Amino acid sequence: MEPYKAAGGISYLLTVCLALAFCAESLALPREGLACAGALVSVCCVGQDDGQPPTGAQGGGDSDIDNAVLEEHLPDPELDRQRVVGAIEQARQKGDGNNVVLFSRVLERIETIRRPQQLHLTLEDTLRRTLANNYDIQTQSFNPAVETTRIVEAESVFDAIFFSSVTKNKVDKPTGSQLTSSDLDYMNWSTGIRKLLPSGMQVSATYGLQRTKTSISFQQINPEYFSDLALEMRQPFLRGFGIDYNRSLILIAKNDRRIGDMAFRRQVRDTLRTVEELYWRLVQARRDVVITARVLAEFEGVYDNLWARRDFDITPVELSATEANLETSKADFVRVRATLFDAEDQLIAAMNAPDVHLADNLEIIPDDFPSLPRITVDRLGAVQTALSHRSEIKEQELRIATAKIAVGRAKNEELPRLDVMFRYTIDGLSGTADRSFDKMTGHNFVEYLIGVELEVPIGNRGPRAGHHRARLQHSQAAASLKSVIERVILEVNLAVRSLSTAYDQVSPSLASAEARQREVESTVARAERKDLATLNNELGARRSLASSRRAMLAALVDYNIAIMDLERAKGTLLEYNNVVIPSKGE
Repeated sequence: MEPYKAAGGISYLLTVCLALAFCAESLALPREGLACAGALVSVCCVGQDDGQPPTGAQGGGDSDIDNAVLEEHLPDPELDRQRVVGAIEQARQKGDGNNVVLFSRVLERIETIRRPQQLHLTLEDTLRRTLANNYDIQTQSFNPAVETTRIVEAESVFDAIFFSSVTKNKVDKPTGSQLTSSDLDYMNWSTGIRKLLPSGMQVSATYGLQRTKTSISFQQINPEYFSDLALEMRQPFLRGFGIDYNRSLILIAKNDRRIGDMAFRRQVRDTLRTVEELYWRLVQARRDVVITARVLAEFEGVYDNLWARRDFDITPVELSATEANLETSKADFVRVRATLFDAEDQLIAAMNAPDVHLADNLEIIPDDFPSLPRITVDRLGAVQTALSHRSEIKEQELRIATAKIAVGRAKNEELPRLDVMFRYTIDGLSGTADRSFDKMTGHNFVEYLIGVELEVPIGNRGPRAGHHRARLQHSQAAASLKSVIERVILEVNLAVRSLSTAYDQVSPSLASAEARQREVESTVARAERKDLATLNNELGARRSLASSRRAMLAALVDYNIAIMDLERAKGTLLEYNNVVIPSKGE
């Protein structure tokens, strides 16, 4: 086993392809994956892990502790079951009834966690299943696509708009003058295009046709058709002026899109870290079952010995005390077994694999054993790596940039409105629609209109409050960045210390377990008679041995989890596990 492979480096290259697509973009789904409206998550096995040490860390070579020694002390229930079956057969051949009963009790308790269906999982298989199926990752993968639609929505304000309208007015009313028509038939049709420019200028081109028919006898052209073409420009010079203001919502939407990308990366990172911890906790829970089952079987053997001698040299008080301790040990085994089942359910719930369900009576057997690579970490270097790689810092920097843009928008909206308008109109009049259009194109009748509009809100309290709020939110975002940086540095310091502490605990724990094992063997060998004191000494030695093995197991698991915590704290967990999330266009 490669030293860093079992510690979290995956032996193949996992690629998480995040593709954002809308309009004409097409998506291809390889093997397994999630296709959604504009988002795709897929997992591809395309390479092999090179077994390099964690990012920013120096590998000091293999540990001085042999993994075979560790696995001898901490066997998996499936492996220990095979050993126990062989030990029972040997005890029967030797006629050793006590050991037959002892190992049969161990086997009985190990059998309580076995189920007809079994699933063997390596760490890399577990992570691959998680990346392909985890619901939290799938849910988060929609956000970048959602934010992309907001960019398009913000850009759409500069799209040209076509408009058209038709009105007809029929008037029949009495009049007191021959110069006033009592019967009027009026129809108006207008159509055109208008567009907002990045500078804030609104431009439009409008063609209009009016048909008027009246009952006045003095009307020389009846009905008359009037055509006009109006070109208009309206430019704000205070409120709403400038490219920065009019494109600010686009920049904010793009920042939100980048934040969505980083949030997705953070979700993948945190999910991988959580799943790997659940995997190692399951390894720990399974081996704890073996440790507890063996101690409980020894306890039952002691109690049986005392029970058989209850009428001779064992008092009821001594028997009751031993029975109380035995029942406590049975309760401990029930708790350990429940912890194992909980660990299996938590891992299944995190993977969300379609072929593994919580309702299934399935036993998960992790095939990997915690490794113990010696890692030397430069704390200051790890902090620098974290400050340049942690997505939370980049997200907060983008939020500060967004808040700064919002301050500029609010400052602009606080200004008065001063617009300059220019309109150029060409007119044409005739008795038919086509001839009126021809007259208009002759460019004989032209109108010009120049105007200035000024609007000054009295008090202007609303925009001023909005500007003040935007500045406060900008200051709040800046303060939050300082908090994020301090939290990142703290997480790195804690992770480095946890890594060193867990590694330093393994060797003493193993030495303690070996010493306790020698103590048990020595106690058993020196015992001339099985009196209560001797039995208690032997039992105490075995319980101490179990405690030392649990401490060693916990240190091993904590060390492998600490490696992941360090990589997560530095923001390099995805690179460490060879998980690539390409940005759009890659």
